[in-house]
Amino acid sequence: MLGIAYLAFPVWAHWIAGASDWSVLEDAPLSPEARRLVDQHLEPLRGETLIDLHAHLAGRGQGSACWVHDDLRSRWHPMSWVRFESYLSAARMGSGDQDALFADRLFALTAAMPLDVQTHLLGFDFARDEAGKEDRDGSFFHVPDEWIYAQAQRGGEGFRPAPSIHPRDPIALERLRTAAAQGARLVKWLPAAHNIDPASPDHEEFYREVIALDLTLLVHCGDEHAVVTPHGFELGNPLRLRRPLDMGVRIVVAHCATSGTGEDLDQPGAPRQPNHRLFLRLMDDRRYEGHLFGEISTITQVNHYQNGLADLLERTDLHPRLINGSDWPLPAIHVLYQLAPLTKAGFLAPEDRAPLAELYDYNPLLFDLILKRAVRHPETGAPFADEIFVVREKLPL
Repeated sequence: MLGIAYLAFPVWAHWIAGASDWSVLEDAPLSPEARRLVDQHLEPLRGETLIDLHAHLAGRGQGSACWVHDDLRSRWHPMSWVRFESYLSAARMGSGDQDALFADRLFALTAAMPLDVQTHLLGFDFARDEAGKEDRDGSFFHVPDEWIYAQAQRGGEGFRPAPSIHPRDPIALERLRTAAAQGARLVKWLPAAHNIDPASPDHEEFYREVIALDLTLLVHCGDEHAVVTPHGFELGNPLRLRRPLDMGVRIVVAHCATSGTGEDLDQPGAPRQPNHRLFLRLMDDRRYEGHLFGEISTITQVNHYQNGLADLLERTDLHPRLINGSDWPLPAIHVLYQLAPLTKAGFLAPEDRAPLAELYDYNPLLFDLILKRAVRHPETGAPFADEIFVVREKLPL
């Protein structure tokens, strides 16, 4: 039985990623019901540029300097292997495909969107030890700055690079200056994966340079299950952002911290709190109004929506500080997006399920956008505000 399961791992990876047949972009039109749903939710945004603040690139090092841990290449480590293969399968990459294909799929799906999109392409740094040395044993994968810059240039005007820069890298400040010169507006951190404590005073010089260059940190807060996090979920506690926020660093909290619980660092000894509630506490601190924001990728996923979707829909006062992202390639991983639970919980109208399922097969990025446009608060009926989904002059992104 174990042998059969082992041989079936490639099938599992493909199934997890779903069966979205993107050839329909050229071969078949949307049904009238799906077209009406798209038109209904995009009409208020006509003339605007959509924003996707959170799109990953990855690869196996085939035609690039991308790197993956050996466990991700080995079926002797099935959970890690299937996890990474599902991401590549979502981007329709076969075992022999060059890494550029990962970006090509994103470019094609973005080009097929009904409105222009500004997409930020995210890199992924190595974890590092206290001395700043790369910790490859403690890293999941690596997408270098140079690959991000090259793909953003190749993608054209609608794509901006967003490298991942560890503050303990001995050349971190130089990398920040290069990022700004390359047109980056964001720097990506995943503290639990990168072994970064945002509260550490050791990072203050890094923070000052981020401010001087008018850059923004996109920081994953909350638990993390998409990549290996050997350094502990507590590094993703939103309250650990107080030090850079107090210094004036502009921060976007990825996913609005809608996963897991965190220690209440403001009240030692108090019960643990849902991470998204700790994030909302920071958002309610008037000192941070000008430089703390939230990003809403993944919040409609089956493993996230119960954590914070209702709270975020209800808090219409915070919508001017929320920003859309897709977390590509996750929208193309079928098991993460289940419409039945959202409908049962009252977030989706029953009549929207079938056309949304059709959109998933047509274009996962369009599906992700329309799904977040379609969800409503189960009691108040409040949707996400239009401004969340478009480029805004007041946000220097």
